Amino acid sequence: MRFDDDDLKTITAISDALNTSLATVEVLPGSIEQWQTDPAVPFLLVDRNLGLPQKLLYKLYPFASSLLRQLRSTSSSSFPSSSPATTTLLNACSIILITNPAHYTALNQRKRLILSGHLSMKQELHFSTLLLSSSRLASKQSILWDYRRWLFQTQYNDEGHSGLIPAALLREELDAILQSCETHPRNYYAWAHWEFCLESLHDACINTTMAKDEYSPVIAYAFSQLLRWIEHHLSDYTAAHHLCRLVHRFHELKVLEHWLDFDLTFSRLLKQVISLLTRYTDHEALWMYLRALWAINEDQAFRDDLEALLLSLPTCKYREQCISWFNIALT
Repeated sequence: MRFDDDDLKTITAISDALNTSLATVEVLPGSIEQWQTDPAVPFLLVDRNLGLPQKLLYKLYPFASSLLRQLRSTSSSSFPSSSPATTTLLNACSIILITNPAHYTALNQRKRLILSGHLSMKQELHFSTLLLSSSRLASKQSILWDYRRWLFQTQYNDEGHSGLIPAALLREELDAILQSCETHPRNYYAWAHWEFCLESLHDACINTTMAKDEYSPVIAYAFSQLLRWIEHHLSDYTAAHHLCRLVHRFHELKVLEHWLDFDLTFSRLLKQVISLLTRYTDHEALWMYLRALWAINEDQAFRDDLEALLLSLPTCKYREQCISWFNIALT
C-alpha cells in the first residue's frame, strides 16, 4: 500500500490539535464532506472541540500502523525527546488509538515513551481523558481504564511522591468516570476505576491527618454526585452498589464531621431509596438497592427500620421478592 505526503501532513495537523488545551475529541460518523465544505481542512476544530470524521481515521489508520511498525523497531531511548522520529511515532500512536482504542501495541509504545522521558505524564493524562470520551467504543475499553490507573500509579508511587494522588486530580477523575458512564450506560470498567479512586481517597484519609481537610471535600462531592446520579438513572444498580460501598468505607472515619449539613450515613441512603420506591415501584434496580443496604449494614436497629419501611411500600412482585430474600438471608 502506498501513502502520500498528505497523509503525514494530516496526521501531524491532528496531533498538533491534540497537543493544545482541547476540551473534547469526538469521532464523527461519515466523511468531512458531511460536516463542512472546506476540503483544505479535513477535520473540525470549534471552540476547543475537535471532531474527526470516521472515514478520515480509517484512511489514516493503515499509514499510522505502518509508521508504528517502522519506528518501534528502533529503541525509543535512541531518539532525542524532540526528534522528528519521536514526534512521528507519538503522532502515529495517537491516530491509531483514536481509531482503535484497544490497540495494545500503541498503548505499550506510549508507556515506553513515558518511561524513557519522551512523553510527560501530565500530557498523557490529558490525552487519555480525551481518548476515553472520543467514542462509545473508547469509553468501555478495559485496557484504557487499566492504562489510566498505570499512569497514576507510575506518577505518584515514584520516589519523591507520597503515593497520594492529589485531591484535585481525583475530583476530575470522578467527573471523567461519570461522563464515560453517560456515554456508555452500565460501563462496568469505568465503575471499577471509580473504586480505584475511592480507595485512593480512603488511603489518603487514613495515612495522614493533614490530608483529611484536603480530601474530605472530594468524598463529599463523590457522595453527592452518586446520590444525584441515582435520581436520574433509576435502573443503574451498579451506581447504587458503589454508593453503598462509599458510605460503608467512609462513615466510620468521621472525615466529614465538620460538614454539618452533610449526612454521610446509611440512613440518608435509606431515605433516598424509600422515596424513590414510593414513586417508582416497577424499577427492579431500586429494590436491589434496598437489598444492598440491608446486606452491607449489619446494625440490627437499622435493619429493623428498613424492614418496617419495606412493609409500608406499595405491594408488587418486587416487594414480595425482597421480603422473601430477607427471610432467607436470616435463616
